[in-house]
Amino acid sequence: MTKSTPFFSIVIPTLNEEECLPRLLADLARQSYCDFEVIVVDAHSNDKTISQAKKLTRQLPCLTIINSRQRNVAHQRNLGAKKARGKILIFMDADNQLPPYFLLGIKYRLELNKPQLFTCYLDPDSTKPQDKTVASLLNLSSEIQDKIIDAPMALGALIGCKKAFFSKIGGFDESIVYAEDREFSIRAFKQGGRFQLFKDPKYAYSFRRLRKEGKLKLLQKLTKTGAMRLLQGYAQEPLAEYPMLGGRFYDKPRKKSQLPLKLKILYHKIADIIDL
Repeated sequence: MTKSTPFFSIVIPTLNEEECLPRLLADLARQSYCDFEVIVVDAHSNDKTISQAKKLTRQLPCLTIINSRQRNVAHQRNLGAKKARGKILIFMDADNQLPPYFLLGIKYRLELNKPQLFTCYLDPDSTKPQDKTVASLLNLSSEIQDKIIDAPMALGALIGCKKAFFSKIGGFDESIVYAEDREFSIRAFKQGGRFQLFKDPKYAYSFRRLRKEGKLKLLQKLTKTGAMRLLQGYAQEPLAEYPMLGGRFYDKPRKKSQLPLKLKILYHKIADIIDL
């Protein structure tokens, strides 16, 4: 494998991610498997996202930073894919966290299963029992959609795809501004893409939006946007309920949310059932 053709191309769309991006880039710099490049596609952040990323270039010489004229996650992913030289594309959110063996584990799974499209189980980015429960429910939901409903879906936080297959199906639909990850997964599957959900290695999924907005408020927003998608199709105008703006969700001092007692009991019952 030559330097001009890395095995992986990691594409990270960003918008005001000065807090989270350096942590993810540091995780990538510590990977035990090093045949990869990193492409940060920034949508003209007005914080220190770019300058913070540039500080990591010595530790991560495979890093490329490009600018996107559009603040649109689908467009940014597609733009990164066009610049990518690797055989396997991995689209990641800037607030992910990775263990040092993550890419090595992915390569092993790819050689074993040979899918065109894949994603991984996730862990929460905290040790709170409630967050562990939510993460387990997300993993269970992914299993159900894959094995039972036969409609696999990869969360936009981490989607892997063979570059040739990605180009064949036309990448992400840039007219969709919400649930573009779901539309991409379904379209890829319908066009013959073999999908694989890897139970390991896992990545840490950020619950910052959950912490910032609170479980009940976020559930209400997701329910509303989900209903809109079912009734009106995929959204093609920016949604106030679900913006792409990392800086809105940094962990800052806040009042502790008060969940109804019945909901707290439900979370703990679910945790007991799935043996967390």
